Amino acid sequence: MFKKNLRKIRDWWSDYNWMILIILGVIGLTLGFIGFQKNGLAVGKERTLLDNLYLTLGLISMETGVAEGPIPWELQVGRFLVPAVTAYTAILAFTALFIKQTDRIRLWSTHDHILICGLGRKGFRLAKGFLAEGHPVVVVEINEANEWVENIRAKGAIVIHGDAADPILLEKVKLKQAHCLISVLGDDGKNAEVALQAEKLSRGRKSGTLTCIIHIFDARLWDLLREKELHGNHNARFRLELFNIFDRGARRMLETNPPWNISPQQGPTHILIVGLGKMGQRMVVEAVRQWRLRKGDTQEKVHISVLDLKANQKVDTLNQQYPRLKDICVLEALEMDIRSPAFERVSARFMKDNQPELNAIYICLDDESFSLQTGLRLNHQLRDQRIPIILRMAESGGLASLLAEEENDQNAFSNLRIFDLLDQTCTSDLLQKGTHEILARHLHAAYLEGLPDHKKVGPEMDPRSAWEQLSPALKEKNRQQADRIPQVLAAAGYRIDPLRDWESERFQFAEGGKEEEDEVVMMASVEHELWRQTHLDSGWRVGSEKDPEKKTHPHLVSWEKLPASEKRKNKKFIRDLPRILARAGFQVTKIREEEAGK
Repeated sequence: MFKKNLRKIRDWWSDYNWMILIILGVIGLTLGFIGFQKNGLAVGKERTLLDNLYLTLGLISMETGVAEGPIPWELQVGRFLVPAVTAYTAILAFTALFIKQTDRIRLWSTHDHILICGLGRKGFRLAKGFLAEGHPVVVVEINEANEWVENIRAKGAIVIHGDAADPILLEKVKLKQAHCLISVLGDDGKNAEVALQAEKLSRGRKSGTLTCIIHIFDARLWDLLREKELHGNHNARFRLELFNIFDRGARRMLETNPPWNISPQQGPTHILIVGLGKMGQRMVVEAVRQWRLRKGDTQEKVHISVLDLKANQKVDTLNQQYPRLKDICVLEALEMDIRSPAFERVSARFMKDNQPELNAIYICLDDESFSLQTGLRLNHQLRDQRIPIILRMAESGGLASLLAEEENDQNAFSNLRIFDLLDQTCTSDLLQKGTHEILARHLHAAYLEGLPDHKKVGPEMDPRSAWEQLSPALKEKNRQQADRIPQVLAAAGYRIDPLRDWESERFQFAEGGKEEEDEVVMMASVEHELWRQTHLDSGWRVGSEKDPEKKTHPHLVSWEKLPASEKRKNKKFIRDLPRILARAGFQVTKIREEEAGK
């Protein structure tokens, strides 16, 4: 209780200290002026108005506080209050300057750090998460009055004020020595500008690759830009990742609250999504994706009902964007105003023989108060059923805290669960969830699948070990292979597009027949040549055996001279590409002749 009251007093003082200091300073100077007037009359000195004003201002520097004769109480208070306010103001100013200079001094010795641009709710959570794991964190924030600055400084972050898109400032915060840059500014265009400047500056890096993660708030724009993550980057020192909070939130919401029926006896999986905004639409797409991964080639469909005021229009849009959606799910649109009396009977639509047909309800409304109200109304309708109702909230606390303590209790609200969007998505594992990282993991998994069983167990640093056990160097090699995929595909007239067709993982390249028509051999040879050239540029050379210390490798030869066993590995990698890309949310698309000629 004492600590809580102390925190309130500290927060109150932080908000109003300058106003209080100004008021106390004015009071002190006024009393000093009155005191000097009375003192002059008492000792028989006729001072002018300017004389008394001069003496009063002298109190600031403590030069005129000594007076002859009787000292009135006004002067007594003034000659102590004014210097005290002056001294405290100087301490505050010095402290602020000292903190800024300390941050700059600490920055000199900082390297391999996480650079976060923007200290809003997302930036604060990311910085806190990385600091908790022991990573050095540098934050760039343009607003010096940002309420989270002192909080994140107290946790160990270095905070530099300025425009994150300014290349001079990016140089000062040692972008070339940073491990990763994450831009979570409030504007998509500004985040893109930061990435553009970071790409230019990263060309001067002496070693390592800068991973640049930028947040794109508009889910549709994010989806359209995704191919830029893998295309068009010829800078080996720069790797771009796009992050959308609604896409990642949909994945996490389904992972932490899965709706899937475990056995066929339970019937088909049926979920209800309330609200078909940015989050709701990503929930539909992600539910279908996860269903496809779980069920494979089965013809069983997942049943998804969506409830929204413009449900029909939004479902039509989804079907246009994802033409194969109907092949995997039954998508039912319920056009209804949630505020209407009809919503009070909506649960009857999902009852059969007094048994619910729903596995889970996901409420994805933007308004937290409205979301909670909707959840409570649905919970009231289904209070006798054990159907989880998951409410999307922006963050923990606030309205979410009303239900948090009761969430797991056997009471009237036990069906309700809170999903904290920011807490679940703005975490330090953001680095492990990017497109390149996911591709690299699947590349390593495909490599393991191709090994004989007796070779799948090795020491910790062996490339055959699990991804988590791989050394940073071997992980980076997998990422570099992921970076080469667009060039490999382009050699045979293909490109990478965001996943629209869930059957694309079964796509097969042309193989056999004439050598010039064998796409697998063509792309396998290109992949080998790119791999070979990367090693040669890094100082490797042909040797009788692989030796990382001497930088020798027996396979640094042309495709024609490569052993047949190695050629088979390269061709298997090409055949696996459609499946690997589909798992990461992409698909292989043939470039039309008219596009190729542009």
